[in-house]
Amino acid sequence: MSTALRSGQVAEAAGVNIQTLRYYERRGLLAEPERSNGGHRLYGEEAVTALRVIKAAQRLGFTLDEVAELLEAGRHRHGRPPGCRSGLR
Repeated sequence: MSTALRSGQVAEAAGVNIQTLRYYERRGLLAEPERSNGGHRLYGEEAVTALRVIKAAQRLGFTLDEVAELLEAGRHRHGRPPGCRSGLR
């Protein structure tokens, strides 16, 4: 991972709170992050981008289920980046 960002940094950069970040992880919208030796979640810059895409889609009226389908379709079309989960739910 080239840039390791902690939860608070990712949440702030994407304009969401940490609870939203973790909720999207649980829903499978975001890949489970790596962990530091101390157990802190470590994200790449792609997590910020994914959060911004999710929030933009919600502003356009998409539900989280629909966003999940869109993200999954994009992963199938463009291939999965390393570390992405195989399933959304």
